[in-house]
Amino acid sequence: MSQDKAVTLDQLELIFQDTFTENTYAFSVNTTRDDIEEWDSLSHIRLLTAIEANFGVQFDLDEIGNMTDVATIVNLLHEKLV
Repeated sequence: MSQDKAVTLDQLELIFQDTFTENTYAFSVNTTRDDIEEWDSLSHIRLLTAIEANFGVQFDLDEIGNMTDVATIVNLLHEKLV
């Protein structure tokens, strides 16, 4: 993983901690929606809104539907920020 993606991952971890109150999951690039019981449709919107605000980006509907794991989120952010 490149240094830029590692920094993005660190920022995402803070956003995940703010979004999900249950911290019984191990956050990593391999974390998926299935790993976090709280990650339902409503929290998905809260998560993505926080990510958009933090990074100054906007996701389209196709991207939003595909963002079900941390690796995909990091890769999409990297594409938008580079």
